[in-house]
Amino acid sequence: MSTSGDAGYGVGPVLHATPFARSVVSVIEEENTHVLVRDEGAYLRVLVPRVCRLSRAGLAAATGFAIRFPGDLETVMSSFTGVMQLTEDGAVWRLAREPAAETAAPLAGGR
Repeated sequence: MSTSGDAGYGVGPVLHATPFARSVVSVIEEENTHVLVRDEGAYLRVLVPRVCRLSRAGLAAATGFAIRFPGDLETVMSSFTGVMQLTEDGAVWRLAREPAAETAAPLAGGR
């Protein structure tokens, strides 16, 4: 659970500030609305109201590399806020009271 004053804003990952993590942030911004990114120096805190989605396909397209879930995301994610569900196709962070990923709304942008 986040100790940041932004914790009430939403859910999402806390990432080591690397080029790959910046690609993760870019895809999250494409696939979600109302994304808040706090650059905390060595870390990037990403927060989205209620549900934050990241597709493996979107990240692969953004980086130009084959991306493996689970595996590649966790190398840059030091923490997260909310309940996380990770499958081979993507990651979803949600508030505990939100429906599970399979019943939540589809990704923004048709992904």
